[in-house]
Amino acid sequence: MQRVALSTGEWGAMAYFARTFTDRLLGVWRVPDGSTVVLPVSTVHGFGRRQALDIVGLDAAMRVISTSRLEPNRIIVMPGARMIIETPAGGVLPALGDRVELTHA
Repeated sequence: MQRVALSTGEWGAMAYFARTFTDRLLGVWRVPDGSTVVLPVSTVHGFGRRQALDIVGLDAAMRVISTSRLEPNRIIVMPGARMIIETPAGGVLPALGDRVELTHA
């Protein structure tokens, strides 16, 4: 996975960008604990997870269109999302409508 930086005016995070099928399938299992992952998908799962994740859906313009909590062994579908950010539950998230910038770290 490739390291990237995510930022808005008020929020920022270092993350891993999942490009391959295996990286997208395994998501946060492929990175160090507590890491944030960016996935070019609109659906994510929590199968086999023990802890919840916070999920941020981004549209084609990289604007936040939805946020949700992904509980273990559940699926979240975010219609209209082109990318999803998976981050450990309970942290600060970008606000709805914020534009997220993604740069290579």
